[in-house]
Amino acid sequence: MNDSKTVGVLEKNADNIYQLILRQKEHLCLAQCPAFEEVIDTQLFGLSKQLDFAVQIGKIDDDKSHEILNHLEKALNEVYQENYEIIKKEKLNETTKTTD
Repeated sequence: MNDSKTVGVLEKNADNIYQLILRQKEHLCLAQCPAFEEVIDTQLFGLSKQLDFAVQIGKIDDDKSHEILNHLEKALNEVYQENYEIIKKEKLNETTKTTD
């Protein structure tokens, strides 16, 4: 397997995880779907091991490995941030209703 094919396979695996994150982002049901964290953690762990192996055997460089993981972590953080803002807004609305 040549280096470009290796990167292509790893990027496809990363894209599958990214699509999962985006689907979750559309539904914003993190609090209602605790299994999401477990699935994402497992997927990210598996990908990180694949990336580590590819780096160790010289198929990709460390910078590319970090770039792939950082992209996914950023997307995941955006989902959590959006969910946090929604929950915060809902709690504020509840507090406002009870004080009226």
